[in-house]
Amino acid sequence: MDTKPLCYELLSEVGEGSYSKVYKAREVGEKQRLLAVKKFNIHGDTSDSGIPAFMIREVALLRKMKYFNHPNIVKLLDASVVPVGRSLDLTLVLEYIDQDLSTYLSKAPASGLSRDSIKDVMQQLLQGLDFLHTNMVLHRDLKPENVLVSSRGEVKIADFGLARIYTFNIALTPVSHIAVLLLDDARLCKPIHNHDSLRYMPSVVCM
Repeated sequence: MDTKPLCYELLSEVGEGSYSKVYKAREVGEKQRLLAVKKFNIHGDTSDSGIPAFMIREVALLRKMKYFNHPNIVKLLDASVVPVGRSLDLTLVLEYIDQDLSTYLSKAPASGLSRDSIKDVMQQLLQGLDFLHTNMVLHRDLKPENVLVSSRGEVKIADFGLARIYTFNIALTPVSHIAVLLLDDARLCKPIHNHDSLRYMPSVVCM
């Protein structure tokens, strides 16, 4: 990740969650690329508590995964924390993707997506999940709003605020033949083996 912070101008608000807002932005300078800027506002006195754990997890996971440059995982381009009085503003700058899976599906013709389109979306989604599970990362919040689809048909998994790493190696070293924890349809954790992980992905089936 570049040490020089990205300069950008906010264009519009495109989403809002419990703890953050997401904006469409444009990079200032030669590239003029579109960006997604996710702003967290950490209210209250943070002098003792610091940044909430779920925010640290999201930044740490995105930073580590950036070095693998997987095509089906959204890329973190920059991150910054700015003190505002006794509060903190955490900002993540990510690659901009046009729409989420819900929006993509809403634009499908009345007859539905073609078989080839369905296969392509599912293949990319499963490739992203396979990468995460191989590296012991559980997303834990997989839903259409957290799966992005670009105008070129690129599928990318986003929003790692609830994710967990089940490995002693934080650097995401690939592993095999070890037990991992994956969510079943009751959203409970069960130990299973890596090669069985596809049997325990009801979220994918529901989408």
